[in-house]
Amino acid sequence: MSQLAIVEAFAELPDTRRTAGQRHNQALCLALFTLAVVAGNRGFLAIGDWLKAYHDE
Repeated sequence: MSQLAIVEAFAELPDTRRTAGQRHNQALCLALFTLAVVAGNRGFLAIGDWLKAYHDE
């Protein structure tokens, strides 16, 4: 399965988190947060609601 271009762009960034903080892929998280903000969501609660709405997709 091919990756989206936005995920590939964030994959080039170094992951400076500690090992304990790496539960989720950094590039995917950054891509999803960016898409949520571009969709008009501002704030953590709005971004969380947006992510929950598209969880199955």
